[in-house]
Amino acid sequence: MKRIVLLTIYMFAFLTSCSLEPTSPKSVIAYAKLTADQQDIVDLLSVSNSSEILLFEFNTEETYRNLEFWVEIYENGELVDRPAGLETFHDGSGKRNGRLVAVVNQKPHYQWALSVIENGSRSSHVSTVEITVDESLFHVYGPIDDSVFIEDGKEIILYKSLFTNKGSVAAYDNQTLQERPELLNEYLNAHLIKCRFNR
Repeated sequence: MKRIVLLTIYMFAFLTSCSLEPTSPKSVIAYAKLTADQQDIVDLLSVSNSSEILLFEFNTEETYRNLEFWVEIYENGELVDRPAGLETFHDGSGKRNGRLVAVVNQKPHYQWALSVIENGSRSSHVSTVEITVDESLFHVYGPIDDSVFIEDGKEIILYKSLFTNKGSVAAYDNQTLQERPELLNEYLNAHLIKCRFNR
């Protein structure tokens, strides 16, 4: 299973040759915009593996020595687990450009594989923790909508997966959840994928 997940990550990274447009001198991270052909491949891999494949691209203008990339699990607004995560270090000699890849396996249980791809090297971690979520719950999920500015020590919610048993559900964007984490109390379960750059 780990080989399939890692192969999927590497294949996806290889197939995506997109990059952030250099329109801003700021350090940013964004959900990768794929071509129609790339999206077809991702959709095929996602359906066949009951997975969701997420790719984020980052460019920094400032020097950041380390990058953290992890998953948090909440129940009724309370942090209960951090089943996957990695941290990479940089020698501090310049800008950082790369990709963060997350594969979210959803069936029969939730499980995560994370990778950081940068300067020709890859770091990966596959979660051994499996989280079960009641399939009858309403599910709201999605990645960041726009580019997000990278700031020293600032946590960024890259992706949310929220579950509730209420008939109507508020679909807060990731920035709102970042600014008002108490909103997670409205959900029975929440899975957040985050990153942070540190100087």
